[in-house]
Amino acid sequence: MASKGIIFDIQSYATYDGPGIRSLIFLKGCPLRCAWCHNPESWDKNPQMTYVRDRCVGCGSCVDACPTGALRLEKDAVVRDLQQCTACGACADACPNKAIERIGREVEPRQVAEEVLRDRIFYENSGGGVTLTGGEPTVQPEFLLEILRTLKGEGIHTVLETCGHFPEDLLDDLLGAVDLFLFDIKHADPEAHKRYTGVSNERIGSNFRAILERAGVDRIHPRIPLIPGCNTGEDSIERMIALFKQAGYAGTVELMPYNSMAKSKWEKIGKGSSYMDFGTLAEERLQGIIARFEEAGFEVICNR
Repeated sequence: MASKGIIFDIQSYATYDGPGIRSLIFLKGCPLRCAWCHNPESWDKNPQMTYVRDRCVGCGSCVDACPTGALRLEKDAVVRDLQQCTACGACADACPNKAIERIGREVEPRQVAEEVLRDRIFYENSGGGVTLTGGEPTVQPEFLLEILRTLKGEGIHTVLETCGHFPEDLLDDLLGAVDLFLFDIKHADPEAHKRYTGVSNERIGSNFRAILERAGVDRIHPRIPLIPGCNTGEDSIERMIALFKQAGYAGTVELMPYNSMAKSKWEKIGKGSSYMDFGTLAEERLQGIIARFEEAGFEVICNR
């Protein structure tokens, strides 16, 4: 029987997450808790409910539809008992204004593959393919690998966007099914990495070196989210360059300057009070970082 998994989105016609025109498959679940996360709805591996107060008219349709009695109205706003809620989605189906939505749906690998393969002509004409992202796709290893193998069997170019924090015993299977790894490197300093993401970077560094050694420079691109006040200082950049040099990496480095567009996502899942706005990276500093990587011998792609 095919392994089922939880995805929370599929996007078409993407051009930033691998070569050519691509489809993106977003899997739920992540072992990191990055303070700047752009997809906080991906952390939980299971489906979850969101609520946008500004869309709610307090009609009570969701309360009436809830089979477990997890919802109630207080001052024309919906209050959810998380202990009672099973994230079944009945409330979202009943809401006339889409104030409530269910994030995450259970699907089989073949269903996902069939959906993205509708865009095969765009992949073939552009040198594109399919990128699996999240969250961290390796949190659902069997589901992930089955999708990848199905796509490879169809001759589709595959990309895995990963934070690198996955068990070493997955490497053989991943190397056999992934054409290109987009490998996030958040911070070179172990203590800072744990402070900002909740986990050490030891396993991440080990997996990066292993993929580089076994697959070669053309199949792995490190991606660095540039977070003001966290990893954009001169010392942080120098340590990152040293990390790549020590690993023997001399290819493309992708830089991703932070933006604050994820605030509404944090609010929708009830974590608005935890959201941190890191501000804007000054253009002068960004250009200085790009120049430093180029001086060190790397080709730089800046994904704004």
